[in-house]
Amino acid sequence: MSINALTPVVEEIWRYPVKSLRGERLTEARLDRRGLLGDRLWAVRDPDSGKLGSGKNSTRFRRFPGPPLLELASRYPVEPGPDEVEPPFVVGRDGREYSVLDGSADLLVQRHTGLRTLRVTRESDVDHFDDGPVSLLGTATLRWVEENLPGTPIDRRRFRPNLLVRTTEPFAEEAWVGRRIRIGGGDISSDGSDSSSDGDSAGVELTVDMVLPRCVMVTMAQADLPDAPEVLKLLGTRADQPVKLAVVGHPSRPGTIRVGDAVRLADPREV
Repeated sequence: MSINALTPVVEEIWRYPVKSLRGERLTEARLDRRGLLGDRLWAVRDPDSGKLGSGKNSTRFRRFPGPPLLELASRYPVEPGPDEVEPPFVVGRDGREYSVLDGSADLLVQRHTGLRTLRVTRESDVDHFDDGPVSLLGTATLRWVEENLPGTPIDRRRFRPNLLVRTTEPFAEEAWVGRRIRIGGGDISSDGSDSSSDGDSAGVELTVDMVLPRCVMVTMAQADLPDAPEVLKLLGTRADQPVKLAVVGHPSRPGTIRVGDAVRLADPREV
């Protein structure tokens, strides 16, 4: 497939090893049936209540006392292997790295929140995702937020996408809801057949399920971004998709996603 200025293209890939902490930017990532390999596989958990750390309070999540968890970051020491994911590091506000493996990450989150029971634990029976495993945000949608909030620092990190995709029209990604998109891989002929072989060369496929409802997380300070309650207020003004932004889906064909991969409908005959 030829790529031109109008072709949606993967510009950035983000993975968040520990839920509700800042993540890591990648040049490529493997996608399995669960999502990006290792994404949100760990979380800060309160064993007493069973709740996971978040920026909001709900039946599953709790906003812990003290500074927001977004002041901390997480990364994997090595790229996750095909069969096992090595425990990540949690990165403190001082830039130091604390290992989940040796328990120092537990001590960090305990000091950060003042709760001595907290642990950084791996996902078990219930996944850590809110609405779906893979989120996607268009650059034109991000520009729409910037243009409507002059003076407010807007950054894709506020919306925690897995994939930032170059688009030319705001909310273009919302037209993909209910359809399969292909990321990378070979051309699609005019009759809808795939010109590539099996495996990664065939491209990854993602079924887009819904437009993402947003919460207070998009307003919270993180790294160099200040608190911005006006972001959620702006999203509330959307008449067609109030308090929503970006889309989420699930992998329908695993493989590897790379920065620069083209994004297009998997079957142009679909309606």
